[in-house]
Amino acid sequence: MNHSQVKEIVEKSIHDSQNYNFMVTMANGDKKKMRMFISEGGWVCEFKKRSRTRGRCISCEELWKSVVPINRDNDKVRVCKRNTMSIIKYLSASGMWPDILANMIKLQQLSDEDLKYLYECEYDEHNTFMEKKGIEHISPDMYDSLSSQRGIITINWGRGHDWIKRGWLNALNEKRKYSMRWTVSYDNSVEYNPDGNRAWYSEEYRGCGNGHYYLLLDEKHAAFREDD
Repeated sequence: MNHSQVKEIVEKSIHDSQNYNFMVTMANGDKKKMRMFISEGGWVCEFKKRSRTRGRCISCEELWKSVVPINRDNDKVRVCKRNTMSIIKYLSASGMWPDILANMIKLQQLSDEDLKYLYECEYDEHNTFMEKKGIEHISPDMYDSLSSQRGIITINWGRGHDWIKRGWLNALNEKRKYSMRWTVSYDNSVEYNPDGNRAWYSEEYRGCGNGHYYLLLDEKHAAFREDD
């Protein structure tokens, strides 16, 4: 494998499910579990043992046969219920998005059979079912994201943007409007509107204006909303 192939796999796993754990198969058949991430310079790196923030760049990808993400949980219903409970916890503490909170509580009260059905049905059936249950604002895409770690992410401030983070926290504490953009691997942005206590987070492809969009649950946690 070359560096670009490994990078694509690692980036997708981190973005889609916040999973940093991989099973690497060497050309000679040996296997090794590795925790990997992408540096700000765009290089595939391996975390140091017992570290979540530091590591070293990898330069032996040509000796690898395959890189496969190690999924922590394949039960969609169980992951959905866990993520939904986390969203309820964050929104209850922050007071943000009261309408989303009310609907997440309704979603959490559905049976396992109902939750499984929602993963298997078509878009129109999803919307009809949600309407019958009195659940709003949870689209098929948002619901599908709840089955993975992508359902809830944290703001990626990157390095050198502490002043933006401070402004963001001050705006939340003072209940005043705030919006700011910065660039890490994406063109990132946060926005807060005290009217209704609503906040948003986005990660757009550089210079593109399209990307991944989230509802902020508190000062740092965000729930996936849609891709555009």
